[in-house]
Amino acid sequence: MKNIQHGLGIWQIINSNIVTDIIAKSNFDLALLDLEHGLHSPQSIQDCVFAAKSNSLFTIARIPCKSFQYIVQVIDTGIDAILFPHIENNDQINKIIKETLLPPLGNKSFSPFVTKYHYGLKAKEKKENPLIGILIESLAGIKNSDHLIRNPNIDFVYFGAYDLSVEINKPGEIFNDEILKHLETVIKNAKTYKKLILSIYRNKKELDLLYKLGVDFPIASVDTSHLMQKLLEESEYYHKIKKEIH
Repeated sequence: MKNIQHGLGIWQIINSNIVTDIIAKSNFDLALLDLEHGLHSPQSIQDCVFAAKSNSLFTIARIPCKSFQYIVQVIDTGIDAILFPHIENNDQINKIIKETLLPPLGNKSFSPFVTKYHYGLKAKEKKENPLIGILIESLAGIKNSDHLIRNPNIDFVYFGAYDLSVEINKPGEIFNDEILKHLETVIKNAKTYKKLILSIYRNKKELDLLYKLGVDFPIASVDTSHLMQKLLEESEYYHKIKKEIH
């Protein structure tokens, strides 16, 4: 996102740098490494960041909570951005800024001897902070989205359609009319304050819709889902021809 204003992303919940390498070589622009629902740890994030940087793939770490005890370790891997979940008010925004950014903007500690600064060789670049993203995934977050997104230290917003669908008692219906109405609100606010917007899709029809609505980074579902769908497709075809022959 530092150098790209739009592109294609995917959630990576499999904690493998090989998966990251496959994503990059499949011409994706960014990978969201999931520490909330995925299998990642600071160590696997580091491995995936190495793979991503060798391919010029942008990386975002979605942490599991706003006060994640390993956030400094994740930032020190050289991750490009941090995505904070369940953001609903300005107090939460102020808290994550303090935990994520170096002084004077925040209170994050600094060591030059980590991967991010080439183990001391680039200590002069200590003021390089990761981008900050917020996950708006509730009705309260939607209601306050204008105030949340306008904060100058917020760089991008992810529209959390799945959690929102659960809150409105339509679990999984992430493209129903009510969800789309909320998405349009978030997109409008993001465009007003020149912030980038990310949102998930599951098929070509949904991708077309997100693109037309102005989503900067459509997110092509999750690595596990794509793997499962492809394997099912292969096995179903095998059993089909096996039945026809026998």
